[in-house]
Order: sequence, then C-alpha cells, then structure tokens
Amino acid sequence: MAGNARNMHGTVRQRLDLALMNELRDDEHVVWQGMKLARIEPKGFGIYLFAIPWTAFALFWTAIAAWGTSAMGDGDIIGWAFPLFGTPFILIGLGMLATPFVPLFQRGRILFAVTAQRVLKLSLGRDLTVNSVPASRIGDIVRRESSDGSGSVEMSLSAAITDFNGKKSNQMTIGRVDNVRAAYQAVLDLSQQA
Repeated sequence: MAGNARNMHGTVRQRLDLALMNELRDDEHVVWQGMKLARIEPKGFGIYLFAIPWTAFALFWTAIAAWGTSAMGDGDIIGWAFPLFGTPFILIGLGMLATPFVPLFQRGRILFAVTAQRVLKLSLGRDLTVNSVPASRIGDIVRRESSDGSGSVEMSLSAAITDFNGKKSNQMTIGRVDNVRAAYQAVLDLSQQA
C-alpha cells in the first residue's frame, strides 16, 4: 500500500516536471525549483475559534430539530425541513475544521519554479493550473524562514493573478518549500533584472 502511494506521488511529480518543461520557452531555463511541503501550520488552527462553536451549534440545532420532529411523530417532508436545514451548516463546519489539514492533501501537487524571466506555480488537481508572473510585475518580496531552513517567499504583484481556486490576488507565494533562501535569492535576482 505504501509503495502504491509512492508510485502515485512519483507519477504526479513526473507530470509536474513534464508540464514545467512544456511551459518553458526556447530561450528560458530554470534557475530554481521546489515542491510545496506537506506541513500543517499551527496558525491554521486559528479558524477553530470560529469553526468549533459553528459546528457545535449546527449539530445541536439539527439534533434538537430532528428530536422535535420525531417526538411529534410528524414524518412528512415538511416536518423534516428543520433538521435538513442544519445539514449544510454542519458540512460547512466540518470543512472549516478540515482547513488546517489542506496541505496534506496538496502534498506533491504544487511545483514552484523561478526562471531567468518569470516565476511559475504549477498546481495539479483535476486539471493543471499554471500561474506565470513575469519579472516586471514583481514588487516587494518577503521571506519567512523556519529554523529548519524551510519557509515561504511572498511577492506583491503590480497586477492581479488568478490562482487554482479561481480567486484573484495581488500576491504570489512560493511556500512552504525546503531551502527557502535559495528560492528567495532566485526571486530577488529575477526582480532586480527587471
């Protein structure tokens, strides 16, 4: 079973490497590349301050509504409307509770690369999503580094990009990657060329 997971992870990495090679222009070469690490960030649990009460209330509401419906013996569809109304709120709460664990599901599916011309982010889900930021659009650069040398590089952009979730942002982040200093230096050199 573990070997099977490794083969799947290897196949995803091969697809990302191939996608990166196909993305490069004839006169372009990779200066730095790295995979997003699958690490749970402690600050991601901050959402629990809202998610736990939300989910608890949604469960309470649904349970009380279901109990009230069954106690009254009202088995028609209208009687079950109140308990069913709580179901989407329970699902939203469970989604919020799962949020800190998202990096584990993204493991091996996001590749970052810095070339002599641009910064690339390749995300492999159902489809391949490629974000490309030319050197001329890179503004301020911030490096966040942990004691083990891993970290992220945040870049402000002069124009918004759309990420793989369809959200627009004036920022691109390379992160959480090993040897973040090398990534930072590659982005810094690229921005100084522009």
